[in-house]
Amino acid sequence: MKWSAIITTYNSEEVIGRALEALFRLPTEEKPYDVVIVDNASSDNTISIVSSCNLQTKIVLNKHNLGLAKANNLGAARAEGDSLFFLNPDVELLPGAVSALQRFQEENPNAAIIGPAMVDENGIRQSTARTWPGPLVIASRRTPLGRTAWGGKISVNHVDRFNSSSTPLKPHWLVGAAMWLTPDGREKVGLMSEKYFLYFEDVEWCWRTWQRGMEVWYEPRAEIRHVCRRESTSGGTALNFHLKSMLRFMTTHPGVLAGIGPGGEQ
Repeated sequence: MKWSAIITTYNSEEVIGRALEALFRLPTEEKPYDVVIVDNASSDNTISIVSSCNLQTKIVLNKHNLGLAKANNLGAARAEGDSLFFLNPDVELLPGAVSALQRFQEENPNAAIIGPAMVDENGIRQSTARTWPGPLVIASRRTPLGRTAWGGKISVNHVDRFNSSSTPLKPHWLVGAAMWLTPDGREKVGLMSEKYFLYFEDVEWCWRTWQRGMEVWYEPRAEIRHVCRRESTSGGTALNFHLKSMLRFMTTHPGVLAGIGPGGEQ
């Protein structure tokens, strides 16, 4: 089974070298058919590092920052694998993860998007499988509500309800740092919505997957390392993008205002 790795970069010099080295250290049977790097007009040494890795990669150089979804879709257009693995530049694949994802894909033909478990550099598992982000969830994570006992419970349920599982399950949505798209998923669901510049493109993609009768899965037996050092935006700019994308999503999918969404384990 051929698979492609697609990585969108933006000022990712601190992490992209390690991400590529991890890809090409994989066992032969797990190596990607091709690797596509889409750079959103980095102003640092990202491209120099990619070019100096002596690894076979396809590089797409955007003249402007086109946003994550559009850049990922450009990468998908250049990729030749049957399955596509969209990865942040601060993600390092560990041996065994790809095999677990491929095996799960074969055993679950209705799966469209599959997400692995992620651990930090100390081996501590991160939250990557979550509930729909209704207004109370947003408030518990963005306002003082989260510091109350009630708000804390809302936030913990959103972040951790699915992540303690040691067996596969169907969350509402998956964090976009590592998303495996199956061939059937690409055909029936499509790629990320380019209406989102940054943030909520992963939530919308999973929502659309459920609406189209396919499934989103969290596969904890596939484990990768996420070092969380990507420099996509910073400060107020990141917050502005997050709020704009959140408003777009909630306007388009008003059911989430009541914490209701399609599919997933309730």
